[in-house]
Amino acid sequence: MNAVAIGYLAQKDSTKNYNLIVKLFELGIFIRMLKLLSLLYEIKTTRIIIETISNLIKPLAYLFGVIMFIYYTFALAGMFFFGGYIKKYDPRILNDSLIPDYYHLMNFNDLISSFVTLFALMIVNNWMVIVYLYEVVMGTSLVKIYFLLFYYFSVVIGINIAVAFAIDMYSSVLRLDEERIKTLGMLENEIADKEGPGSTRSSIIDYGLL
Repeated sequence: MNAVAIGYLAQKDSTKNYNLIVKLFELGIFIRMLKLLSLLYEIKTTRIIIETISNLIKPLAYLFGVIMFIYYTFALAGMFFFGGYIKKYDPRILNDSLIPDYYHLMNFNDLISSFVTLFALMIVNNWMVIVYLYEVVMGTSLVKIYFLLFYYFSVVIGINIAVAFAIDMYSSVLRLDEERIKTLGMLENEIADKEGPGSTRSSIIDYGLL
């Protein structure tokens, strides 16, 4: 089917068709290379990482829901306290050399902008610059209380719990994998003692352990 399609396109001498043929070949090669991904599971480290990620999906989904609740709560509070104060042509922002360009986009004027601002704060991307921006515009250092509370709940609690989950799950999967390999080794030795040399692997396969 592919050969017929390529032959049909090859009859028309144009750069566009030639590029399409090349892309089709590249797609075919890419699809065939995807079969190699199944071999990655045979590598111990990769197998442990894959199993860790699969086991983390459900716990992290619950944690993601908690983080989204924190985001939504602080976004509403941010729009209430700071909504409409950060403007593009505010002279207090334009005349302050410590505030970089385009930092007026870090605002709480709407829900989407609030989420973007909170995400920048959560990954601690120039955290102090954003806090300074709000200190200048609001004219008080009490705004630090809001940002410190968000940092505590999102970074100190939220991200650290996610990292702790990942480390603990990786350790558990690694321990279970080592126990599985140890158990298979013991079974191989036991079967070899009972059935004699040369029949170990076939016997293990018959038992469905590999």
